Amino acid sequence: MIDIHTHIIDGIDDGAQNMEDSLALLKMAAESGTTDIIATPHIIEGASHANWQTILTKTEDLNRNAQDAGIPIRVYAGAELEMNWDMLTLLKTGQSDYCLAGSRYVLVELPANTVPNYAEEFLYEVQIKELIPIIAHPERHPYLAKHPRLLHQWLRNGALVQCNIGSFTCKFGTEVKNFANLLLANNMVHFLGTDAHSVEHRHTDTTAGLELLARKVAPEVLNQIIIANPAAIIADKYVDIEVPKDMKLPDEKNKGFFSSFFD
Repeated sequence: MIDIHTHIIDGIDDGAQNMEDSLALLKMAAESGTTDIIATPHIIEGASHANWQTILTKTEDLNRNAQDAGIPIRVYAGAELEMNWDMLTLLKTGQSDYCLAGSRYVLVELPANTVPNYAEEFLYEVQIKELIPIIAHPERHPYLAKHPRLLHQWLRNGALVQCNIGSFTCKFGTEVKNFANLLLANNMVHFLGTDAHSVEHRHTDTTAGLELLARKVAPEVLNQIIIANPAAIIADKYVDIEVPKDMKLPDEKNKGFFSSFFD
């Protein structure tokens, strides 16, 4: 697996607090089959966030320490950018600052409980800068859970979706799991991430999640989500996806369609 969403760089945000934490998370990831991992520290308006050069430097430092420790994994620099209008100034046309693994893809996190009234325009402005927005863990967002077709429209306009693998194992509760399964059933999950913060709680062990997903979707679908699509990010190539024209929502008429996705 290639994990595109983690908080494993030490001392930058609420994730790993020191190099020991970072290496423990990398070791856990490697043991569960992860080969590549993108570090995505929070970039939040009003907070004391790291600049891009600091993220690059600390990522390379982490790679050196992982190599010295014999951990067979490659770490790439990235960020999780808050959907805040002022944060658009950090993104420049022709530059990969605050993007994933030196690519044109940028991971965008919505505010916790609201969707800004400028959300669609924000995503459009990201694309005007020749970048591709990936919505971070929308399955955890209560507003989108009530208005899933809003997310579908963003995808129709060119955005992509990253879900947390723990959402499928009920780590964030039943409602989040159900919304994650709804997105999966509608082919609206393009990448997975652990969103790892610590060894004790939200970590990098993907074993249980991948075993569960392997029972829900065909092998080629799972391979696309966990290897092919994220590999395209690292190679800075376009992810070839087909967005459904409409979403199928769970009702009696669609009961059979959803049976393999919901417990």
